[in-house]
Amino acid sequence: VGSTLLPVLLASDQMHLTNFSGDKKLWPLYMSIGNIKSTVRNKPTMNAWIPIALLPIPPKRLDKIPNHPTEAQELDALQVTHEILSSILSPLPDERSQQGIYMVCCDEKVRKCVPKLSAWLADYMENVMIHGIMSNQCPICIAPPNEFG
Repeated sequence: VGSTLLPVLLASDQMHLTNFSGDKKLWPLYMSIGNIKSTVRNKPTMNAWIPIALLPIPPKRLDKIPNHPTEAQELDALQVTHEILSSILSPLPDERSQQGIYMVCCDEKVRKCVPKLSAWLADYMENVMIHGIMSNQCPICIAPPNEFG
C-alpha cells in the first residue's frame, strides 16, 4: 500500500513593530503543507498558514564586551537560533513520522502520510541566518569580498 507525501512548507519574515518605543521587532515562523493548492494557500482568509513559533531576534553586537569579539557574538546568536529551530522541527525526522502517520484527508479517507520539510520561504538575510550562508562572499572561490569586481 502506498503513502502520501506531505510536503511541509515553512515561512518566516522578520517584521518591525515600533519605531519610537524601543525598536521592537517580531520574527514569526509559519507552517503550511504543499498539498493545498497555491491559490487557496496564498489567500489570507483561508488560514492555510499556521503560526508555530516566535523566533528570538539576535541582539545587536557590542564592541565593548571584553574577550568576546563581535564575530564570536554572531556565532553564538546563530547557534542559539539553530538550536531553537532544531527543537521546533524535531518531530519531523522522528521514527513515527518517517514510517508514516495515518490521517483523515479532505475526502474523508484515511491515508498514510509521510511529512517532509520541502521549502522555507524567507528573504535573503533570513536565509543567510537560517542556513548559515556566508554573506558577501563568493560561493565558489576563496576570494575576499574586497577583491570582487
